[in-house]
Amino acid sequence: MVVTIILICCSSLLADCPLDHFLIGCNRDGVFGTEDDNKLFVDCTQKYRHSDPLNSGESTWLNWYYPLYYNARYDRYQIGEPGFDVIGENDPNRQLAGVPDVDYRIIVECISITPGFSARNTTLGIILDEPNDWFNHSALTDPHIHLEYRAPSPDGATELQWITYRVSDAIEDSNQYLPSDEFTVVFVKSPAAGDLAVDGKVDVFDLAKFSEYWLCAIDPCNPDAVSLARAVDYFERADANRDYKVDWADFALLANNWLTNQGD
Repeated sequence: MVVTIILICCSSLLADCPLDHFLIGCNRDGVFGTEDDNKLFVDCTQKYRHSDPLNSGESTWLNWYYPLYYNARYDRYQIGEPGFDVIGENDPNRQLAGVPDVDYRIIVECISITPGFSARNTTLGIILDEPNDWFNHSALTDPHIHLEYRAPSPDGATELQWITYRVSDAIEDSNQYLPSDEFTVVFVKSPAAGDLAVDGKVDVFDLAKFSEYWLCAIDPCNPDAVSLARAVDYFERADANRDYKVDWADFALLANNWLTNQGD
């Protein structure tokens, strides 16, 4: 088995906003002439940055999930991040090329979501509450979009909530971008180690995802190792012990939770 070293050029400047955002770009490694040149990706460096319920505005990355806060007026639990933006001119090697909604049309699609959970921006008419729901990010006047995530009471207080996204290019031409890998955001509590598909259970779907990241690694001596790991959310949680590599230690954690179900 060949060890895959992931090289990621993180943006020097993420979205200039106090709330967390995902940044959409292409050519993740920032090097032209490699296989990812025309593939979309999402920089997740800010994911879970504001995860301390006692210091919600601080950059703590305290928890590996977002807390939800109770809104008594509507009897629901909610949080107003993360949103979406695009990689800007400060990172030209990974910036989308061309005119939005003309040369490319970036679709943000919900692949999987907890029943009853939703991500929305009512001002823009965006509601994602079922698999296959989507919105056209490239059609927005301002690519810097905020989303609010909502869970009904009482589930929002105690139950694992999640949404899995993918971004793709809807304009089919010779310059069409390849879809991104799927990426998941979790709320309320962490899923069990090994629940990579994030659906509350550990089964063959998680094993398949784990195999995609097997032996992926980031050099822990790299001064940017933490940022690099956050950008890919520790290989979408496959690096369950967060030691910058996906190996037998992570497989043991998955195996220990095999066929467990957080919904039981």
